[in-house]
Amino acid sequence: MASQKRVGISIRRTASEVKRYRIWTKLLPIAILIAVLILIIGYVVSVLYMKFGAFTVMVNKMDNLDFALTLSESPGFENQTSRLNADISEEIDNIDGATLPAWLDNVDGKHNGENYVAYTFYCKNAGKKTVTYSYEMYIANMTYEVEKAVRVRLYVDGKPTDFAYARTDGVEGPEPGTTAFQSGNTIVKKNIEHFHPGDVTKYTVVIWLEGNDPECVDKIIGGKFKIDMAMEVVKDEDSDRFPK
Repeated sequence: MASQKRVGISIRRTASEVKRYRIWTKLLPIAILIAVLILIIGYVVSVLYMKFGAFTVMVNKMDNLDFALTLSESPGFENQTSRLNADISEEIDNIDGATLPAWLDNVDGKHNGENYVAYTFYCKNAGKKTVTYSYEMYIANMTYEVEKAVRVRLYVDGKPTDFAYARTDGVEGPEPGTTAFQSGNTIVKKNIEHFHPGDVTKYTVVIWLEGNDPECVDKIIGGKFKIDMAMEVVKDEDSDRFPK
């Protein structure tokens, strides 16, 4: 009898193991499929991010057509939009900003060069009211503290300003020849006043890694830097108040 009980127990264990094996054979393909889907989704997301590039500019949309800003890569506004994306996927090395071409503000759209990013676009008052609008350029993504060695040159109607991260060597003030980032992730935020219907503002954004910056060291190799720019109507100058 004892021998028969042991045989019975052995048989039940074998059946249990077989059952677990069958369950795992069903679950394993599902787990592999889920893992593959996660990898595919991650790849697609990374591709889209690189496709959208290192610079995006957008304007706010308002229901009131009296207040409308529009964007274009050409001064004739043949193709108007509320959002522009500069496709940038190059890996750039550090350079001396003094070697940048002098004609960067003279070419429309994307015109990247070796080891720098350049993009020119236009903002137009497509509404019926004279307004004040703000433009804000800010850091949307950064890794490895690469922002500490980056330079951003912004031309506004032909006037350039070089922006840089505040000095970190204990000396107060901005890096030589630059204006310090305004605050936190905000590079610059300013208003354009007396913007009449049909008026156009021209912008050129240039980004490079400044080799003369003390923060341009090996630890930032492989870092990423993405900036965006947003524009918004902030005042109806006819009524001296924010448009609704």
